[in-house]
Amino acid sequence: MAYFHYRCGERITLLNDNCTAVRSDSDFDNGLVITAEPLVSDVLFEIKIDRKVNSWSGSLEIGVVDCDPLHFDFPACSSKIQNPSWIMSGMSFFRSGNCVIERYGTDLDKLNQDDRIGLMRTSEGDLIFYVNGESQGVAAENVPNLIYAIVDVYGKCVQVSITSPALREHNNDDCLSGSSVLAIDNDILNVTLGGDLSELSMSSSNSLDIRMDMNVSILSSLSLPEECPRPDKLRFHDRCGSLVKLSNGNRTAERRRPLDEFNNGVVMTHRPLRDSELFEIRIDRLVDKWSGSIEMGITTHNPSTLVFPATMTNMRSGTIMMSGCGILTNGKGTRREYGDFNLDELSEGDRVGMMRKPDGNLHYFINGLDQGVAAQRVPSTVWGVIDLYGMTIKVSIVERDEREEQNLMTRKNTRDQQVLIPEPQPLPDYYDRLTFHPNCGTHAQVINNGRTAHRPNAADDFNNGVVLTARPLKTGELFEVRLDRVVTKWAGSIEIGVTTHSPVDLEFPFTMTNVRSGTWMMTGSGIMHNGTIVLEQYGVNLDRLQVGDRVGVVRKENGLLHFFVNGVDQGAAASNVPEKIYGVIDLYGQAVEASIIDMYDYGSPDTINSSLSNTTLYSDLRFHHVHGKNARIVNSGLTALRPRPLSEFNDAIVFSSRPLRDGELFEVCLDNIVDRWSGSIELGVTAVRPDDIELPGTATDLCRDTWMLSGSSVMENGTTIKNNYPCDLDSLDAGVRIGVVRSSDKTLEFYRDGVPQGPACTVSHSTVYAVIDLYGQCAQVSIPCVSPLATMPSNLENCPRSDTSISLQAVSVVQPTVQTDLHIFSEYHGKGVTLGDGGRLAKRGKDLSEAVVCSATHLVQEELFEISIVSLVEHLAGSIAVGVTGAPPSKANPLDDCCYITGNELRHKNKTIQLFTPSLNWLNVGDRVGLLRTQDGALKIFINSEELALNFPPLPDTLYVVADLRGSCSSVSVTSHKAPLSPLNSIRLQDSLELVQEQLKDVEVDSVVYEFHENHGRNIEIVEGRTTARRVASYNQGVVIAQPALEVNSKVQIIIDQLETRWQSSIIVGVVSGPPERLNLPVNALAFKAPCCIVANDWVSINGMKSRSNYGQKLSTLSVGDTVGVVLTATGLKLLVNGVEEELLAFVFQTGQAIYAVFDLYGQCQQIKILNDVASQETTETPVTDFEKADLESCEKERLTLPIPSASTSLTSSVTVQRPSPLSPVKPIICAFREECVSFKKRLLLPDHYFTSDEPTCYCSTCIKVKSQGEKDNSLLGWVKFPLKNLANTATDKWHTAFYPSKMGAVRCILDKGQPLTKGQAQWCNLVVQKEDDVQVVFYPTLQSCKSGGYKMKDREAHAAFQLLVKPSAYSVSRDPPEWSTKETGAIVLNALLIQVTLS
Repeated sequence: MAYFHYRCGERITLLNDNCTAVRSDSDFDNGLVITAEPLVSDVLFEIKIDRKVNSWSGSLEIGVVDCDPLHFDFPACSSKIQNPSWIMSGMSFFRSGNCVIERYGTDLDKLNQDDRIGLMRTSEGDLIFYVNGESQGVAAENVPNLIYAIVDVYGKCVQVSITSPALREHNNDDCLSGSSVLAIDNDILNVTLGGDLSELSMSSSNSLDIRMDMNVSILSSLSLPEECPRPDKLRFHDRCGSLVKLSNGNRTAERRRPLDEFNNGVVMTHRPLRDSELFEIRIDRLVDKWSGSIEMGITTHNPSTLVFPATMTNMRSGTIMMSGCGILTNGKGTRREYGDFNLDELSEGDRVGMMRKPDGNLHYFINGLDQGVAAQRVPSTVWGVIDLYGMTIKVSIVERDEREEQNLMTRKNTRDQQVLIPEPQPLPDYYDRLTFHPNCGTHAQVINNGRTAHRPNAADDFNNGVVLTARPLKTGELFEVRLDRVVTKWAGSIEIGVTTHSPVDLEFPFTMTNVRSGTWMMTGSGIMHNGTIVLEQYGVNLDRLQVGDRVGVVRKENGLLHFFVNGVDQGAAASNVPEKIYGVIDLYGQAVEASIIDMYDYGSPDTINSSLSNTTLYSDLRFHHVHGKNARIVNSGLTALRPRPLSEFNDAIVFSSRPLRDGELFEVCLDNIVDRWSGSIELGVTAVRPDDIELPGTATDLCRDTWMLSGSSVMENGTTIKNNYPCDLDSLDAGVRIGVVRSSDKTLEFYRDGVPQGPACTVSHSTVYAVIDLYGQCAQVSIPCVSPLATMPSNLENCPRSDTSISLQAVSVVQPTVQTDLHIFSEYHGKGVTLGDGGRLAKRGKDLSEAVVCSATHLVQEELFEISIVSLVEHLAGSIAVGVTGAPPSKANPLDDCCYITGNELRHKNKTIQLFTPSLNWLNVGDRVGLLRTQDGALKIFINSEELALNFPPLPDTLYVVADLRGSCSSVSVTSHKAPLSPLNSIRLQDSLELVQEQLKDVEVDSVVYEFHENHGRNIEIVEGRTTARRVASYNQGVVIAQPALEVNSKVQIIIDQLETRWQSSIIVGVVSGPPERLNLPVNALAFKAPCCIVANDWVSINGMKSRSNYGQKLSTLSVGDTVGVVLTATGLKLLVNGVEEELLAFVFQTGQAIYAVFDLYGQCQQIKILNDVASQETTETPVTDFEKADLESCEKERLTLPIPSASTSLTSSVTVQRPSPLSPVKPIICAFREECVSFKKRLLLPDHYFTSDEPTCYCSTCIKVKSQGEKDNSLLGWVKFPLKNLANTATDKWHTAFYPSKMGAVRCILDKGQPLTKGQAQWCNLVVQKEDDVQVVFYPTLQSCKSGGYKMKDREAHAAFQLLVKPSAYSVSRDPPEWSTKETGAIVLNALLIQVTLS
């Protein structure tokens, strides 16, 4: 049957398997519904008006829209639809909001209840509307093929139902066939079959099997389509207890307000139970508050007429219930001890079932185990009944699953036997998103996987809407919510703040402002602390917020509490706030619904409109932030695992971070398999956004638009549609790679180790997410190959050496590279290609075929042959194909008999033998593909220095590189060399005069100046001209890379400036191959995947293979002032400790690739500094004899500053050439005054996080003379300026500058507060003594008028002041003496600390 999509207008409730849409009577709009499937040509889609009201004007509107329901933005009414649409409204027809036919057909506003409205798209593309079966004529032509019907349940119309059947290709339950589907009147069907089927008795001995497999002639023109038998699956009856909410097609029942009520949760089956039919439910959720739990049984009472009691044990007739471990008949105990289980002791996931046998005996089943006869002579007509009592708040009807039952018994036995399973260390989730705790106010409810809170009955109450976060807020973490829904009935609105009370311990008040301890709340425009107003006019009035507005709160490191409204900081609201606090919102008054938002909600990668590039080389796939409660996402989103694999086996569903593209392989590697449970990983796809899914225990319980492979069975929405699929997931071992692909023809196919296993099913949805269930034995999986999320730069020069520092290029003179050292393409190539640049550049012409090029020489062992993409033609599909062939270059096409990669396929002799995850179709300009033949004869292929996981067939001993410029790739160039470069042929800083002195035998080479690269670990801060690196947090994430690249026999040394002894281990050193800007930096250097040689105190890692070694044992004994370095030789690496070389550590690195020194500030190592050769930065004198100016290259004349010879100057005399330093063009002058002020500032022990990384600026009389006109600031004469961070991120572009004098003892207090002290506070230099009326801050327009008493030392006196930025018009001015003052909070920002040390 046709049905509505679950995404719909916010006032809509879907019933009757999503075939009926009901709008709330209290509103007239927000009633849009859209079909879940596209319309089928020449098939009528028709709805019936079920109910109308007279309180509104306007009525139903219907039409079609050209947009997938998953990406449709539901407006308030159809006239505001942004997508292409064709809508009939009233008697008019609109196209995309514009009226094109004013009087088209019957006025829809005048239709009555039971009238029918339909539409049809013909195979010719015409759109026709029907009213009560009568055609209204063609409304539009050339309507697109893929369209969805849309209905606006607007105004007077409040309920509609679909009447016309339509083909649902993916629904296994409706086995309809035929090219057309017809509507059949229920009355006719009843007459034809002769009665009501529900009255028939179903038993094992006398069951009725009705098959609709014959054609029945009705009115001589209608015929029934053939229909496969559809079992009447058990579900819950629509009539149930007053607190029960049904979902999942009435197969899931949940008790509302579980923390306030413990009964009124009775549900019954929709039909009587058949003999030998198992009625089994799974406990989905328990709450640890009440005594007692689930009760299950049977009753002879019909749910259609039963008055539901508070609890089923109150029934005094026709009822048998199991409660606890006993059996009750008609409310009285008949068996005190029954079976081996107590229902009150069951856990989430456990299953309870029952069955009436043909002999009239009633049996219960716990986790599949028969508990024996519970009652005898049970009536034949009984309904199943569940009482969601006490602790049990949610259950689901399930089919029997022997695998699940076995795992449940294993878990129970483990707990009963008290098997000691070591608890793992707490594992933080990579996303660790904030969620609301399910414990909340009595009128509130948490939905959307804990991300949204709302008041379901907002029209009836205005309070009891307090909701807390599920975990404490982290320091500096912004807790921000978006207001999703409001009502205008009440006064007041949302309130937000923090509290020290946990959601488990708090007794939720009517409103959070009633709490008298440990609570800070922003309400209206003021701040309340423990129920008392402390700031009346603080910021934007929250009562004026509208739908879509955002409000947030953050506690900073200094204990200050800041509130944000729509991203704008409202300033400090409170100080000395404790560290462990929970975020809290109060959905008060107008506020009905709010959702937590964070960084993942802005440009989230789980949408098609992601800000992440879709053309990055490697897939940007990660695991989604939504996952099961027993799953954790780690390793930057690349690894999913169950932290307690021996204790739990389910509730570990994970998703891909974004929808899969057609033909894209989503592949994971099985990292950990435990031999404890039954069953293993489950893999598939779903068309539902992960944020919209309420996660069940296992993926096979996903019942909406989901296709899974479980074991060897293919399942759709929890129902098996194919058995004996070639790939059995339950038999896989660790190390195996499995994947899933949805091809462009909508076929779903699974892969094992890159090999396709055959089509599994067809998935017609346009958008699908990958789904993985870490079930049973499967405890951990990882996405094997992912590159950085950012798009690769397209303008990088891909030379094998990377002396690319701007400071180096500014003064370097590049010696031309010797052409004979470069790889080139062969002169034999396809006629569609032309070569250039000495055979290094291959460019395709107009002919898109015959564009094959080959390498001029065969691959040499351990020599990399690399090509780079030069240009792309974006409108063409496909890209380059690269591979190897054993045949020497010729004009014949070598791809017919070679092994190559194209797209994401590895092919041999034009046959696909493997798929891999990074696709060549995603290559950008500047991306590189390299091929390497190892010493053992194996072939490796690299993309941007990252190796692909490929399994090649046997290959010849002699191989040539072959490339086909296909599709979008129009030109490529060779970037690799045949052999290591000579030091004289490399790009380096050379004296330009040496280029013209051919007679000099010994060329004196300048030392290279090293600096740290901008790509570094996230806990690293680079300072002091990029030569000093310090770790600012934790003990890892401290990898830094020294540039430029190392040459053979060159060395890089660093000195250890600072150690932190509370950690273990220390610095890690080594070398790594590849451009630094493209390296994925791991948490520590030993985890590098790129070609490398890394040394730690007790480990050595060569090319990613780690082994125990004492080679670097001296690294753990280093002290402050010790030096460490690396020396690169032709055969390996030498460690240099305090100038002493260690023995050679042999390793083979790829030729043609740049090698960089790498240092890891790990453990105790806190700060290091590069030791460069100072002599290279000083002036050198070079004798110059007998040369003319014309001998210099033109570029040399521009780059060198030579003295102009006078008449008495001889060209044979000594010429002094000033060579600027690559790091600073002017040698810094050491200022004694500045050094003394810096030294004094260090003695104050002020935290570094208050200050920027900029160097302090001296404004003494000497330094100010050498400053440029733009740098001079005479107002600071005699002071040293230490710039401060703007921690509040306040915009201060046009604010005024002022100064505030401070005692030395108050400097730290002011920095902690973030504001100058008031007069009362300044007297005692603390915040404690402030009185209520002491809010005025006094400051001065100049430094001359504000100097305070200094701090006296022996013969020195130190003064301190703050440079302020003051908000205009927020302060008052006093002329005598000249001073400014303000009482406004947030009007002052600290800009800099000023220090002055003078002679006393």
